Amino acid sequence: MQNKLKIEDNKLIVLPQGMNRFASLKRKIEVSLQNVVGASIDTGILNEHKGIRAPGTSIPGYWAGSFTKAGEKSFFNVKRGSKPVVIQLKSEEFTRLVLGVEDPEDVVDWINNSIN
Repeated sequence: MQNKLKIEDNKLIVLPQGMNRFASLKRKIEVSLQNVVGASIDTGILNEHKGIRAPGTSIPGYWAGSFTKAGEKSFFNVKRGSKPVVIQLKSEEFTRLVLGVEDPEDVVDWINNSIN
């Protein structure tokens, strides 16, 4: 598992797991639940140019860390072959989080139900 997600004190908390924590250079990301626009699965995002990585890791088939493209900052922690969960944000450090998780469909439903 690459990331664990939980909701606590009206915040969505992302916890990179194991070696993914070191590769992504983040112990956790907290965002206000009111700033979560929505979540979806987007397999095509892994084929797009990610932008400039700083800081983070990019090795063939694995992206972890902060990437800036067209003035937007995204956090990636995902491996090729997984179904990436994309969480759109507003008024936060990142405009989106692109994450590998267990049971991505369930995670998308859980997030979307939590913000409605």
